[in-house]
Amino acid sequence: MRLMLGIFATVLALSAPAGAQGVLKMAVGSNLATLDPARGTNGEEYIYDNLVFNGLTRMRPDLQVEPELAERWEYTPDLKTWTFYLRHGVKFHNGRELVADDVIKTFERILDPATAAAPRSNYTMIQKMSAPDKYTVRFELEYPYGGFADIMTDRQVKIVPADKIAELPTAPIGTGPFAFVSYTQGDRMVLKKFADYFEPGQPRLDGVELRIIPEMAVRIAALEAGDVDYVWDLPPEQVEKLKANQKLKIDSVPTASWDGAILNNAIPPFDDVRVRKALHLAVGKQDIVQIVLFGFGAPTHSPIPPNHPFYEKSIAITKSDPAAARKLLAEAGHPQGVKVPLTVPVGRPIRERLGVAIQQLAKPAGFDIEIQRVPFARYQAEISGKAPMYIDGYFARPTLDTGTHPFYHSTGTWNERLWHYKNPKVDAALDQARLTAGAGQQQALYGEFQRLVAEDYPSYIAYAVAFVVAYRADMRDHTTHPMRWVDLRTASLPK
Repeated sequence: MRLMLGIFATVLALSAPAGAQGVLKMAVGSNLATLDPARGTNGEEYIYDNLVFNGLTRMRPDLQVEPELAERWEYTPDLKTWTFYLRHGVKFHNGRELVADDVIKTFERILDPATAAAPRSNYTMIQKMSAPDKYTVRFELEYPYGGFADIMTDRQVKIVPADKIAELPTAPIGTGPFAFVSYTQGDRMVLKKFADYFEPGQPRLDGVELRIIPEMAVRIAALEAGDVDYVWDLPPEQVEKLKANQKLKIDSVPTASWDGAILNNAIPPFDDVRVRKALHLAVGKQDIVQIVLFGFGAPTHSPIPPNHPFYEKSIAITKSDPAAARKLLAEAGHPQGVKVPLTVPVGRPIRERLGVAIQQLAKPAGFDIEIQRVPFARYQAEISGKAPMYIDGYFARPTLDTGTHPFYHSTGTWNERLWHYKNPKVDAALDQARLTAGAGQQQALYGEFQRLVAEDYPSYIAYAVAFVVAYRADMRDHTTHPMRWVDLRTASLPK
């Protein structure tokens, strides 16, 4: 019955006069593997999360944190007790009011290992949660954490209704500006304007459709033909061509998002640091930025981008040295070189190009790399944390802690999904950085972290990438977000 209702709603949405209804059609490259925000791991899922749900706080395009579902918050001087005061009258899409129990149940799910929530390790400092009243939530932390309100902005900690959690996989309900109507894998997701959204006058659009179009060339052709209104994550090689089209606007912002070759430290050949270092010596990152990004990015040695004040400038970016790479491979027991598969995601043109560039540049150093193309939707089940080497990338996180601790700490949830890296000194630096409030102390600890991973080469972090989108020139009041999510609360199309 639910499926028939979804199909009926889709037919109504598609039969409405195009353009007159203010429905934005956005082209994306991959299916959504989950409709549960706590389990989301790819960009398409993050777009959906931010359209359908809200968090306690949100991050503005200028990267400042502001209230969202919480109208304000306060904390004790020791930074161990945080109290959030919820807005009154916020409604879920089914008409029920948001209350404190929804927040508590949301975080209980995230902290439960059985949920398999990607960001769980970011919130393990939560010792206890309570609701002094229906609009107040109190978090008691195991240790001081000054960025607690900041991490409430993250993509996967959207508040869900406590009494509808079981329905998240098929009929998700949030408080966001758009309500879920239907989703058909390989085709589209249909969202409609939520008339009772808590921010007055928002959203202005009548709805949003996420059109799933795996091939970038087809997405761009659809944009130029007017069949879609917005292309998310535009490849840099398309920028100059599309700039000439007066019907389109091209927007680019620097980000801390990164791409790289994920090296599995737990299995051969990358369980040997000499092989990992050899790959870095084989493939110069300055070359990669030009070949893959056409200059729309900057090489980096960790998820901390070069434009961040804590970036450790004293660490040189490794330059190409095939002879030194071959010597290291021989020392590691591979005098004739090493053969290794490299998985690349179909439908992610930049990452596909990164994989091919690494394959070609690594050849003179003795790496015989076999490209294996796999749809990105199959990554989580078949590739992540399992393949010896694969191309992937990750969005900027709201804090340095959330961008490093889950990825490099031995207990980090992303580390478990990616490279299985273990270094007690890295653990100590990241743990201490969480407990430190002073910027000077934090900078020293993150500098130590960067020096340690620069010696261990746990993975090939290629660059921090610029984020580029293209959309109709007559679209109004939309700002491209450096966190690479899409905020359409104020956007509008001509009626």
